Amino acid sequence: MPLSLFVFDALHVDGSDLLDLPLRDRLAALASVVPAEQQAARLLTTDAAQAQSFFDSVVAAGHEGVVVKAVEAAYDAGRRGAAWLKVKPVHTLDLVVLAAEWGHGRRRGWLSNLHLGARDSASGEFVMLGKTFKGLTDEMLRWQTERLLSFEVSRNDWQVFVQPSLVVEIAFDGVQTSTRYPGGVALRFARVLRYREDKSADEADTIDTVRAFLG
Repeated sequence: MPLSLFVFDALHVDGSDLLDLPLRDRLAALASVVPAEQQAARLLTTDAAQAQSFFDSVVAAGHEGVVVKAVEAAYDAGRRGAAWLKVKPVHTLDLVVLAAEWGHGRRRGWLSNLHLGARDSASGEFVMLGKTFKGLTDEMLRWQTERLLSFEVSRNDWQVFVQPSLVVEIAFDGVQTSTRYPGGVALRFARVLRYREDKSADEADTIDTVRAFLG
C-alpha cells in the first residue's frame, strides 16, 4: 500500500534540541524545514465552533479523533499529561444488564462489573457485548445492587444473573470484532452514563445497530 509522511512536531532541527521550547516555537521550526503538504493538519484557535468543525472533518476523514495541545507547553517525552488531551467521538447505546459481578476492594459487597446485552430483533433474545464497571459512582453501585438483586434468577460464587429488565446508557469509543462474545462484536472503552428507567428492555438498541458501527 502507498504510504504518506505527515510530521506533527519538531524535536531537533539543524543541531538544535527543541524539546524544552514551547509548542508554538517548535511548530515554527517545523514549518521552516517540512513542506506544508507533509505537515499534520492542525488548527490554532480559541473558538469552540471552529474547533468542533475541525474535529468533525477529521473524524469524517476516518481518523479516531484529535489531540488537543497547549501551545506554550514543552515536549514531555514519553508522557501525555494535561498539555496533551486525546479527544475522540463519544457514541452511546441503550443496553440491557444481563448479569453483574461482585466487586472487590472498596466495591466489595456491591454488584459492580455489568454484563451488557443488545436486543436481537429476530429472536427477541439478548446478545452479550461485553462488560464494564467504569463510570459507576458509589450511589449508582448501591442503587444497582438493590435493583439487580430484585431481578435475580440465579447466581454463582462471583456473579448474579438477572432478568433482562434494566436498561443502561453506555458510552463507548467504538466497536470491534470479537470471538469472545456470541454477537461477534465488542464495545471499546465502554462506561456507564446513567440508567434509563424511562425505557423498557424491548426498547433497547439492537445487535444490528451495534454491528453498524463496524462499517
